[in-house]
Amino acid sequence: MSWDDDIYVCPHCNRDDLVLASGSKRADILIIGEFPGAEEVKKGVPMIGGMGGVLRTELGRAGLDMRQMRVCNLWLHPKNKNEDCLKHGKDMAIKEARGKKIILLLGSDTVKEFCDEKVSEVTGLQVQSPYFSASCVFACIQPASVFHQGLGELRLSIEKFAKKVKEYE
Repeated sequence: MSWDDDIYVCPHCNRDDLVLASGSKRADILIIGEFPGAEEVKKGVPMIGGMGGVLRTELGRAGLDMRQMRVCNLWLHPKNKNEDCLKHGKDMAIKEARGKKIILLLGSDTVKEFCDEKVSEVTGLQVQSPYFSASCVFACIQPASVFHQGLGELRLSIEKFAKKVKEYE
């Protein structure tokens, strides 16, 4: 099963509100978020809600354009307790990562799932992941965290990420 298949229902829980990857398949950079929010589910596009707006703004401040990146989530639909749904989303994100040079992992669940690290200990750093062949895998806190803990940590992480991206260009 791939993103190109006409899959509109989760094969494990039968949810029909999947949010599949978007952006150029040829992009060198992949952003993997945690799960789609209400706005993403409504429109069927990842990272277009409030969290995505914060991310776009901070990437822009650092000289990067999110429209030049591929975007997906660890979960294909709102998070639930079904481990098979999580595994399926993870497998799809791994497929999306093939051929990418740089991967940005957003949020505690995503960093834990792909790197077995606490995001609080590695945010703003390049990390190792056995799941990706990309030259650079980078960890970052969830952009939505700015709504309750301020912008500083996210901004610093995105600035470090942008510096790494520019080194690879």
